[in-house]
Amino acid sequence: MIELSRQYAKLCDARDFEDPELIKTIRALVPERDPHEHIERKVWEYAMVMLFLADTGHLDGGSRVLSVGAGNERVLFWLTNHVEKVVATDIYGEGAFAAREAQSSMLTDPASHAPAYQWREEALEVHHMDGRRLTFPDASFDAVFTVSSIEHFGAPGDVARAAAEIGRVLRPGGHALIITECLVHYHPLDRAAGLLARLRARIHTGHDPGRSRRAALAEVFAPYELESLLVTPSGLVEMQRLQKRTSAEASPRILPHAANSTYTSVCLPLMKPE
Repeated sequence: MIELSRQYAKLCDARDFEDPELIKTIRALVPERDPHEHIERKVWEYAMVMLFLADTGHLDGGSRVLSVGAGNERVLFWLTNHVEKVVATDIYGEGAFAAREAQSSMLTDPASHAPAYQWREEALEVHHMDGRRLTFPDASFDAVFTVSSIEHFGAPGDVARAAAEIGRVLRPGGHALIITECLVHYHPLDRAAGLLARLRARIHTGHDPGRSRRAALAEVFAPYELESLLVTPSGLVEMQRLQKRTSAEASPRILPHAANSTYTSVCLPLMKPE
């Protein structure tokens, strides 16, 4: 197994923004933004993808990389300059994300969503595809990642199917990074109500910007669910033990609230056995 140079299996932490390499990576992706002034978990997520793919040797210009639930993420365009092929999949034009992050125009005119810097159009493929039913053959990709998307794929069975698909299309020896949302503090009132389990039983097709903070719990994983719904169904192995520590930083950009509970981003580095 590859020896990783940093801890990827962790919760987003405001202290991560003291890491010079993380700051450098964020600047490469979002050069117009000062990462010291804009500390938030979304840019942390993309920086973790970039650092992980570099650490596992996939930015050598020869790798095929898949993004599941990709939307129009800026990292897709950045990757075209570093890999052979980036394949973006999402239910473009459908669901509650369609108006903001997964417009149908991404299928026909991805350039209209591209950042100002140069990127290789021939290195990007965009497909309308449900993450629970990927149509690629087995072992099609050297690396797969998904960034804060899989939690929106539906009930627990839907999430597990999407994780299994990630494992299926990854080649033996390949690497996957699943970034999702995880409860940091699950308030007893929320736990007693059984809210998370009840709302999870409903199939969610996307994020509803008008939903209540309480309903948001339906799309956040409890720590114990990361193994049962993501890692085990994927058939992949964890490359590191998950560190669940995070600072007391209460900024909504790092630790948003859902009902009485708080959550943040969590990163899971995985590998497919040879």
